[in-house]
Order: sequence, then C-alpha cells, then structure tokens
Amino acid sequence: MNLKTLSQTLQLGGVTAVLSMALGASGEALAQSALVPHSVMLKRSDTVLLLVDEQVGLLSGVRDIPTADLSRNVGALVKVAKLLNVPIIVTAVGPGNLWGPVLPEISSELPNLKVIKRTTINAWDDPNVVAAVKATGRHQLLVAGISLEVCAALPALSAKQAGYDSRVVLDASGTFYEAKRVAGIQRLTVEGVPLVDFATASVELMGDNADPKAHDVYAALNLSFSNIVWELNAAAKADVKEHPKAGN
Repeated sequence: MNLKTLSQTLQLGGVTAVLSMALGASGEALAQSALVPHSVMLKRSDTVLLLVDEQVGLLSGVRDIPTADLSRNVGALVKVAKLLNVPIIVTAVGPGNLWGPVLPEISSELPNLKVIKRTTINAWDDPNVVAAVKATGRHQLLVAGISLEVCAALPALSAKQAGYDSRVVLDASGTFYEAKRVAGIQRLTVEGVPLVDFATASVELMGDNADPKAHDVYAALNLSFSNIVWELNAAAKADVKEHPKAGN
C-alpha cells in the first residue's frame, strides 16, 4: 500500500502518527495535506469578498496577466458581488499612499467605500481586516489581490488556518514575474486553498440561470461570446415582433 492510499484509509490521528513515525516531519506534512477537506460550493449567503492591495501602483508592475484584463476582472467581480449582496471588504497597504489609490474599477462601483488602511504585509495580521470579516458572520472567503503570492495568498492561508473556507481568485489577482506566480500557485495548492477564476466564482454564487438577476450577472461578467448571443437573440425577437408572420 502506498502512502497516498494509506493516508486516505486511516483516521486523521492515525495517519499523522503512522506517517510521522515513518517519515518524520515530512510524513506529518503529507498526512495533513492529503486530508484537507473538500470545499463546498460557494453560497451567496455565506460568502464575503476580500480585495487586498488592488492598487494602481501595484497594478503597474503586473506582468503575468494583461493589466487591462486584470482591472476588468476585478471590476466584474465587484459588480457581481454587489448584485448578489455579497459583502465586499477592501484593504490597501501603506503607510500613507505608498502604492496609490485602489483601482478605479473598485472605487467607481463602491462610491461609499471605506478602505481599510494597514501596514502589515499579511492583511490577516491587521485586526481591522479580521474584525471586518468576522462582522459579516460569513465563513466562505473569496480573496483577490496584487500580488498573488503575498497579498492574496497570505491572508487566504491565514484565514483557512482560522477556520474559514477561503479561495483565491486567480485572474482577479496578479504578480510581477513568472516565478512568483508559480510559487504562489504551488503554495496555495499544497496547503489546500482552492484557486478559482472570477467568472466561475460569480456563476457559482448565482447558482441558477433562472435567478432574476442572471441577466445582470452575465452582463457584469462581460463575456464577449455571451454579448454576441444576447444581441442575436434580441435582434431575432425584434424581427419577430416587426414581422410576426415571417416566423410561421
């Protein structure tokens, strides 16, 4: 029996004990990672969106995703969260205005936004950020930030350790060169924090295409193919109304 099979068939305490005896600290790490519980589907009633250091100055250094795409994805995620009544918490690193204001795609959607200013590298080390998350009473945490491997990953990992079901939105985050992206993805994967994309997270939160807000959600996502389909459908409906007998 290989170690993976063994770790899946024994109870948590037994796995950790057996693999620790066999392999020392590396065995304990393997046991823990093999038994990370699967995340449940996102629920709009239990999710909070945490945007970390999505700031203009940091955006200017992003190289792993086109900055226009990143800005658009963040803006779409904010629009969907607003539509579905998902709380949005925004924090920016300082001191002062070190990395500039938050992205205009955020501030334009949230005119009454109160940004949590902090100096800690890990946003979860700031008590105001933790308090804001706790105040929502929600337990599923979507995190996005610049950079991926620090600003998004560190609070997501800390929140997971604190008992939250945290995930990182990969294409609403960005970083400065390829090695940082690879390191961030690898660390999150090994430590059991799922990666999602902004569109999947959005439709997962929506849950049903029969939802009255479905059209607005898809419009917020601004997917080019869906826009073309809607335009064709709208044109077809207009044509039927104008020439009702043509459809017979």
